[in-house]
Amino acid sequence: MAIVTNLKSLTPRREVYKREITLVSSGFYNQKAFPGGKITVYPWDSAVDDWFQTRLRQPKREYALWEVIEKVANLNGASYKEMPVGDIMTVLMVSRSIRNDCVIEYTSVCPNCQHKMVDKIAIPAELSKIGEKKADYPGYDEIILPDSKDVVRLRVLNVQDEMVIAERKEEDKKAMPDTEALILAPVLAVGGGKPESITEITTWYRALSPKDATELSKQRAMIMPQLDSDIKILCDGCQQEYKHTLDLQRDFFRVN
Repeated sequence: MAIVTNLKSLTPRREVYKREITLVSSGFYNQKAFPGGKITVYPWDSAVDDWFQTRLRQPKREYALWEVIEKVANLNGASYKEMPVGDIMTVLMVSRSIRNDCVIEYTSVCPNCQHKMVDKIAIPAELSKIGEKKADYPGYDEIILPDSKDVVRLRVLNVQDEMVIAERKEEDKKAMPDTEALILAPVLAVGGGKPESITEITTWYRALSPKDATELSKQRAMIMPQLDSDIKILCDGCQQEYKHTLDLQRDFFRVN
């Protein structure tokens, strides 16, 4: 006897529950693949989870969270390597949350009174946007450092940039640690002049005042298009406001 189902359609759930979202970057780096910044996201299911867990047992496992986007989104010929990390994380959060109607449940703990609160947040609708771009964004921002008044042109880093930084030789990492490289890699120009060497840009950076160095690091992060994983919470117990950061490590995306 054939099965008897109440389903109105036998269309695969991958298609039924897919979502179209607008990237925080508006896909400025590849408008052909992401016209108007739109991208189609598919549910993170057990098949994706199996692939993900297998990939985590292979070399360069730290790249798994970037590579899995090819399993949960239609990239329309684009490479995940040209995408800002923030765009990838947005897609993965939506994919992971589809099974719960695009809502994520989280537990926060008040740092003042230790009161625990369980709540839900809609993804991506209720998360703030950082570094939001328009489709015609030229790929860089200009900032003015507070002490030196240097005008610095900063570009948006993509996955390829981060991979290059991570895969540098040990001697290069000793000369410029990854944390410093991530701050300086986006620097396209200072005062209208382009850095002619790594030594030149490093020497400039290390001569900045603490205030300027902090501002450069802050602005570098702020221009990167991404969803803010920090949520403002008003404690039910003591009424103190605090921030809770969503845990978006590898285990967050597992189905099982």
